[in-house]
Amino acid sequence: MNQVEDYKGVLTDIIKKQMVILGPSVALGTARKISSITVSEDGTVTDIKDPNQAMRDTTTAFVALSGQIFQNILNSILQKYPDINKAAAVQ
Repeated sequence: MNQVEDYKGVLTDIIKKQMVILGPSVALGTARKISSITVSEDGTVTDIKDPNQAMRDTTTAFVALSGQIFQNILNSILQKYPDINKAAAVQ
């Protein structure tokens, strides 16, 4: 898997977990406001412009909605992706 695919994977995992926690409409609505990614109806990230910016934008958006709960979820997701720039994800 290349790095862009890894970022798509981690961002997809984040969005899908947020769909369970916040509900699909809130999570998808939030994700679709992030200009650096394109998200399908099922929460899959289908396009990404700048991976590091996408991580920053996505984590910032979801932290604003669910705070520490999101941080805990993010930490568990990032363990599956050792090559992802964790500094971009953690604000």
